[in-house]
Amino acid sequence: MSLLTVVMPAAGKGTRLNLPYPKEILRLDKEQALIDYSFDFFRDYGRRDIEFVIVINEEKIDIVRYLSKYKDKFNISFTFQNPNEREYTGAIKSARHLFGEHNVVLLPDTIMTLKKGTDLVEAVQHSVTETGFTFFYKRETSEKMLRTKGALIVDDSGVVEGYEDKPEEGVEKYNAYWCSFAFRKRTFDAAIAFMEKSTLRQRVLPNEIETTPIHLSQGIQVDDYKDLGTWDEIRRLLRDAI
Repeated sequence: MSLLTVVMPAAGKGTRLNLPYPKEILRLDKEQALIDYSFDFFRDYGRRDIEFVIVINEEKIDIVRYLSKYKDKFNISFTFQNPNEREYTGAIKSARHLFGEHNVVLLPDTIMTLKKGTDLVEAVQHSVTETGFTFFYKRETSEKMLRTKGALIVDDSGVVEGYEDKPEEGVEKYNAYWCSFAFRKRTFDAAIAFMEKSTLRQRVLPNEIETTPIHLSQGIQVDDYKDLGTWDEIRRLLRDAI
């Protein structure tokens, strides 16, 4: 059995960039496309350790061809998003049949930087032992930023006390946002159901989070996170790299 299954939802249409190919394979330099940054976490691992699951739609077949570069090192499965499922939560749910015991969701159009010396696989295995769920999170004080993210209330020790996707009111109570999340297979349904209700703007009951494995889960703070979904964000990254 592998140590970790890595789920990458890549079924979005990428309309903000308006590229003639999937944004996940946009090259930032001669060597790296966006999706490669997610694979970089596992340079020291191989096919016996890590399983990859990429969720695509019928317009994202170019991703299959691009990721063939890893065929000698990793097992990679591709699955289509169920057309009856919506948003990123629906993409992840569409991969349920391929989950392992320990799973992590990485967004392949982002760049997440872990704290120095952190091994993602070891961090996940350690952090999901309590509630079976964990967020990788970045602390944030900008209310403008928090309104665009999966906002969290995280205490001083990294324990998650609250969650709301793109909050419109009461933003001041949030102090972080999630960049990735990991879960044990048995906790997935309860966690994703709660997250999806928030994403789809369905009614969430007061204290409903307390019935989920998200509540009081131990988070993992990251060093940096860049969401490269717009040209402004890509230009900023390239400018900072000069």
